[in-house]
Amino acid sequence: MSTKQIFLQQTDNFINELCTIFPKNNELLVFREKYNLIRSINSTLILEYFLKYVYPLKKKIMEEDESFFLEGGGQEELKDKSGLKFRDNITSLWIGEMSQDNKVVVWKYFKIFMILCEKYILENS
Repeated sequence: MSTKQIFLQQTDNFINELCTIFPKNNELLVFREKYNLIRSINSTLILEYFLKYVYPLKKKIMEEDESFFLEGGGQEELKDKSGLKFRDNITSLWIGEMSQDNKVVVWKYFKIFMILCEKYILENS
């Protein structure tokens, strides 16, 4: 399995887990539909999105700096044509209904995303 496939599998798992934990969150359910549509048309866009908007903030993620979610740094993602707004969806959960245990799991996923982004960059440079 390629790094890209592993990355996509992990993002699928993460999004599905969030939708299971927060089944009444309509924004999250709409996000999952957008994600699945983009993934089915051109899955590389998902990885490129992370590389462009999330990976540059790796230090904050690895240090579990909540400002990554709370301040959103790199808000240029809001102008992204894919309309994913990945962090915005998580931010609303983070400051609202997400438990401390769930936050620990979210950090683990994001650290995995960073490791996989790094591996992908190394393999494709």
